[in-house]
Amino acid sequence: MNLFTTRQLLGYTEQKVKFNPLFLTLFFRRTVTFKEQEVMLDKITGKTPIAAYVSPVVGGKVLRNRGGETRVLRPGYVKPKHEVNYSQVVERLPGEDPAQLNDPAYRRLRILTDNLKQEEQAIIQVEEMQAVSAVLNGKYIMEGEQFETVEVDFGRSAANNITQASGKKWSEQDRDTFDPSFDIDMYCDQASGLINIAVMDGKVWRLLNGFKLFREKLDTRRGSTSVLETAVKDLGAVVSFKGWYGDLAIVVAKTSYIDKDGTEKR
Repeated sequence: MNLFTTRQLLGYTEQKVKFNPLFLTLFFRRTVTFKEQEVMLDKITGKTPIAAYVSPVVGGKVLRNRGGETRVLRPGYVKPKHEVNYSQVVERLPGEDPAQLNDPAYRRLRILTDNLKQEEQAIIQVEEMQAVSAVLNGKYIMEGEQFETVEVDFGRSAANNITQASGKKWSEQDRDTFDPSFDIDMYCDQASGLINIAVMDGKVWRLLNGFKLFREKLDTRRGSTSVLETAVKDLGAVVSFKGWYGDLAIVVAKTSYIDKDGTEKR
């Protein structure tokens, strides 16, 4: 840089990541703090059967008590960090006006503040990845350098894991004759809990919205209460609420994260 050349900063851009902790917000809204290193996850097993008919002169039938299982785990510890050295505070920072240079003390404070924001964002990305894996697979894996790989299994019913086999995939179906509503209804019946929301990425939404019979069910003239925006909506947004398909809320998430190697992944 020529020391005798004048320069003026017109503005600057900052690289952003399309990230939104959607699964943390929807499914893991409660934060629990504790003093112990280990926590327990209990699962109560067994279902209450129907009552048996008995004669007035015969004693009632003894029901079997419900059992349970306990999983003990030690939560993983994440610690992102940055290095701050003297060379960073004596040089102009990106976005700093050359005509109004700041002193090194201010630059150091700005670097520390920016590092804290980045480290907080890094931790939230890890937590969101765990939340996504817990919802999709019922478990998540913790691994890292000098850290033994640990699998945290929530003991969720295997019936909640949906895999579309070859020949049953939506991408292999005819857009004019296939009705995905039957699959959605079957998935909800197989689930161990009540289903009121469907979260999908942009690719699945385009596939679902491409089925003719799916769009026909949005016809309010036949008494449907479904209200979905099937045209473009929230362009560029990370999370978009498309509306209701019956009693099912449709949410499209296009969130991504930065992997350890620096690449952006969805």
